[in-house]
Amino acid sequence: MIEIAICDDDEKDINVIKNYVVEYMNEKNLSHTISTYKTGEELLESNHSFNIVFLDIAMGNGMNGIIAGRKFRSISRKTKIIYITSFHEYMEQAFNGVHAFAYLEKPVVKDKINLQLSEAVHIVEEEKQQKQVVTFEVLEVVEEQHLDTVIKEFDVDDIYYFEYVGRKIMLKTSKKEYFFIGQMKDIIKKMESYMFASCHQSYMVNMKYVLKIKGYDLYLKNGSILPVSQKKSANFREKMNKFIHKSI
Repeated sequence: MIEIAICDDDEKDINVIKNYVVEYMNEKNLSHTISTYKTGEELLESNHSFNIVFLDIAMGNGMNGIIAGRKFRSISRKTKIIYITSFHEYMEQAFNGVHAFAYLEKPVVKDKINLQLSEAVHIVEEEKQQKQVVTFEVLEVVEEQHLDTVIKEFDVDDIYYFEYVGRKIMLKTSKKEYFFIGQMKDIIKKMESYMFASCHQSYMVNMKYVLKIKGYDLYLKNGSILPVSQKKSANFREKMNKFIHKSI
């Protein structure tokens, strides 16, 4: 499934792009969804990480496409943002500031949009095959210091462990900690197939990052030391041995 968004303040432009996209995706027999928005605020408020976003730069109401693109990048690093505008002066900001995938001039023509779609879809499908991605509704401070939930996607290989702390789940990555409401039993069910294992009732760890087990301490490659409960010790060690043998 390829998830696509179109964000433009002009209804006619939205319809033109949507018709081209639908025609292309149907011709290629590609499963897809298309969501449309008229402002950058609406796009961001959707809290969704799309595979491909067609984003107008000069929108009359609210934030422009450059600001929306930068904010959207914090939600999804992998989204292919294709800017659409008739203002050439924004091109440098689009590519350098937002790392846009492509830039299309208005009025959009079928051949050019098909070319960019072809390239974007090809890369999205390659990435899906190469990397495993999971999503969680994490808590983040948004405008005016208001705490809200935001859907974020995470590369499984970038997650070190999960910890139940203060009635929340903490997700530890190589760069940051994220928090969300949940229960460890749901994390165990969701992450076991990704080579994660529970070493303690409050922890679920990525076995890829285990350095060693010493007594009831689990040492990770990032320097973290997690507890191993006596109750889960034998089962966790067995899973680790199986993981190591598979990795050899």
